[in-house]
Amino acid sequence: MGKSGGIYRRPKQMKLKENLYAQPGEFYYADGSPFEGFYHMFDKKNKKYFEGAIYKWKSERIFPEQSFMFNDPNNIEYNESKRAEKDDKFETKVTRSPIVFSPIITSKELDKGEINRFFVLRNNTGEVFEVNEDQHKSYKKASNPYNLNYTVAKCSWFITGPIFTVYGPTNIPLEEGIYERNKIQAQLILDEIPRMRPIVQDLLLYTIPQPASNLDSDGSRLYLPDGQPYIGPFHVHPSKGPMANSVHSSATHPALKALL
Repeated sequence: MGKSGGIYRRPKQMKLKENLYAQPGEFYYADGSPFEGFYHMFDKKNKKYFEGAIYKWKSERIFPEQSFMFNDPNNIEYNESKRAEKDDKFETKVTRSPIVFSPIITSKELDKGEINRFFVLRNNTGEVFEVNEDQHKSYKKASNPYNLNYTVAKCSWFITGPIFTVYGPTNIPLEEGIYERNKIQAQLILDEIPRMRPIVQDLLLYTIPQPASNLDSDGSRLYLPDGQPYIGPFHVHPSKGPMANSVHSSATHPALKALL
C-alpha cells in the first residue's frame, strides 16, 4: 500500500471491477469530503474502492457512506440539558447519518412502470442522500429537533417505455418518453429544493427503457461519461440504456447519460 492507500500492481486474483459510478452521498474520501464520479473497486471479502474509472496504482482510496457516522455534539447538549432539568417528559433525541439506499425494482413496480424515490438533504453541508421510505419518515418527524438539519422529499420515477417521447408523422406525441416524464418529476422537487439537483439530475437512473437502434443525438440531452455533450448516432440497450453508435456490438462503445 502507498500513502494514498493505492495498490501498486494489478493482481488478477483481486477481482477488479472498473467503470463504476458513484452518486452524490455514496462515497467519501478519508478526510470526510464527498466523492462523486467514476470509480473502481477490488471485490474481495474486504472490499476496497478507489477514485477513477480505470485502475491506477496511485488512485486515492474512497469509502462507502456507511463508514462515516458523524457524531453531532448537539445531541449531547440537548440530552444533558433535559436531564439537568429533570424533565418528566424527557425523551432522548438522536440523529444518525442517512444510509444510502438504491431501490430494488419489484415485478409489481415493473408492471406499473414507476417507482417511488425518497431523498434527504443535510442542510448544513449540502449533501444529498437517496434513502428508503422508513428513513424518509424518520427524518420528516418534527418531534426530533435535530431533524431541522434535514430536508426531505419524494417523487414518482418512471422506469419503462421509450427513452424519449415518440412522435407521429404530424408531430403528434404517440408515447411519452422516460426522459420527459422524469424531467417533470425532478423539476417539481427542484422548484422547492434546488439543492437536491445532484440526486435527480440523471433522468435515466434505475430505468429499463425500450431497446432502439439508429437514433441520432443533437447534443442537447445525451452526454458522454466525461460530461461532454454527445452528438451523433446512438442506440438504446435494454439494461445499459443509451450508448454511442447506431447499433449494439461487441466493440467498445461508451454508455451515455441523459442529464437534466
